[in-house]
Amino acid sequence: MSLNFSDMILTIINFLLMMAVLYKFLYKPVLQVLDARKQEIQQNHAQAETAKSEALKLKEEYTAEMQNARTEAQEIITRAKKLGEESRYDMLQEAKQEALQITRKAREEIIQEKEKAKTELRDEVAALAVLAAGRVIEKTIRLDDHEQMIRQFVQEVGDEL
Repeated sequence: MSLNFSDMILTIINFLLMMAVLYKFLYKPVLQVLDARKQEIQQNHAQAETAKSEALKLKEEYTAEMQNARTEAQEIITRAKKLGEESRYDMLQEAKQEALQITRKAREEIIQEKEKAKTELRDEVAALAVLAAGRVIEKTIRLDDHEQMIRQFVQEVGDEL
């Protein structure tokens, strides 16, 4: 086999022509498609990073809101407990005051009833004494004398009670 110089040059020219045609019609469009794909991937990556940072921000906001809600709920519970204790204390004080009033009223009623009973007893004793004295003496007493004797007897009985 001999090496033919003219075939070799034609082969080189043919190769260079083929490279130029391929570069013009195939290489540039393929590079454009690859560049477009690269840009699309970069944009998707940037969007994913943005979405990720927004998701982290929303998560932090949600966590903060949940913490605020927990704190607020705890404050509400604390206020409700305090209000319940105050209400319980007020009710207890009111009940004590009412019990004192009832006791005081009962004592006053007892004293009044005691005085009423003493008065009724004095009157009854006076009437019995006058009746007994009238039978012993067996005479009629004038009305003025009778009233004076009753008053004197009631006073003497009252002093003894």
